[in-house]
Amino acid sequence: MLWLATDASVDDAKQLTGIGIHLYNSEKTIDEQLGLALPYQDNHHAEFQAVLQGVQLIAARYAQQAATVVLQTDSKIVKDSLEKRYAKHYGLETAAILAVTDQFPLFLVKMVNDNANRAAHQLARQAIYQR
Repeated sequence: MLWLATDASVDDAKQLTGIGIHLYNSEKTIDEQLGLALPYQDNHHAEFQAVLQGVQLIAARYAQQAATVVLQTDSKIVKDSLEKRYAKHYGLETAAILAVTDQFPLFLVKMVNDNANRAAHQLARQAIYQR
């Protein structure tokens, strides 16, 4: 089972955007952390980008271990869009993520609070301010 925690961080005053991705498995033999700076965008778009980058990472490097993938997100719009397989304003982003996750035998989305998503959040913040 793979756990994928993602988050986005946006500094509107400085027009900076970053995403954080924390990928790990139950045995802790996989523990990958990634923070990426993105072109400035709103937080919702960045949340979707974080998930897309995360699932693409799994597809590229960990496809053999991806029998079950659990996405942990603190974004309600991401969770709802992926579970409903539809998003009024984020249709392209949702479709891009689903195109990847449909390759996984089982893909689950778990809503978590900010505390449970701390690692991904810190990676996103670091990506903004360590340019």
